Amino acid sequence: MELAVLLALLGAARALSTCRSLDLEAARRKRIEAVRGQILSKLRLPAPPAEPPPWPLPEEVRALYNSTQELLRQRAKSRPPDDPDEYYAKELHRFPMEPPGEGECVCVTPGSLPAWTPGCPDAQ
Repeated sequence: MELAVLLALLGAARALSTCRSLDLEAARRKRIEAVRGQILSKLRLPAPPAEPPPWPLPEEVRALYNSTQELLRQRAKSRPPDDPDEYYAKELHRFPMEPPGEGECVCVTPGSLPAWTPGCPDAQ
């Protein structure tokens, strides 16, 4: 008896629920439509252009593409492999970024900054 009452209450509670189950496929379609709309607005087009029927690619264009691909393959084969030593710097330059400590003097050359650093013995 208690089980029947519990099941009846459960059914009534489900009917009162305002939460809907998440449909991932519908969310995916909405996201695709939103991106499509953003692209169209960026291109300032009211609607996607009608797709023209595909025409055969001219033989000259196909030959040019194939010759370019062949040339790139030949260049890749003839080029020596990259030397890892060439990737890294030959000289290392260190630029200290910490401010000078107390008692350290920082002299500024006349052309580097508009004013002299106070406390430098070379400052005039």
